[in-house]
Amino acid sequence: EEKIGVYQDTGNRNWFKELPKNVKIYRSLDDLKNSHSKVHLIISDRIINDDFFENSVIYRPPSLVIGIGLHWDTTKQTIKDGMDISLKKYNLSLKSIAKLVSIKKPKDVQGLVDVGQEMGIPVEYVEREEVAEVLAPNPSETVKAFEGTSSVSEAAAIKASGGKLIVEKQKFPPNLTIAIARILD
Repeated sequence: EEKIGVYQDTGNRNWFKELPKNVKIYRSLDDLKNSHSKVHLIISDRIINDDFFENSVIYRPPSLVIGIGLHWDTTKQTIKDGMDISLKKYNLSLKSIAKLVSIKKPKDVQGLVDVGQEMGIPVEYVEREEVAEVLAPNPSETVKAFEGTSSVSEAAAIKASGGKLIVEKQKFPPNLTIAIARILD
């Protein structure tokens, strides 16, 4: 039997109960790379740029929640550009986005609705009172004056993910902030 190496840095780990003898879990990509495995399964929300893994199967678990602070007139393209820049800057895969989240407004922001529909990603809204309870690392008095809470993108991402903020607020003036949290299993 061929040796199969598995590396996982995110997502539910309960999928393996008892593995066949030819399958081994590795704690790092370097360990996997240095193994004698003929086949690799990589489970990650990170971009993997290594020619060694060209013939590997890479599974992208839905582990990322994109928190979005925006104005009512923020366009679909502005949101997509901000997400793309943020994901690339932090080496995260677009394919691992579980949902987009923002605070509930009196009316849906059409740009956000359009991004969700185009990308096939659910859009979730969190009440102001709920995000106001979240301790975010970069509160803003300006945001508080306009939105009634001192954080939108970071607090919404943390709240909706039930996990950990991995990308603090990225600003795209004048009308967009992006933060990214990882869902914990």
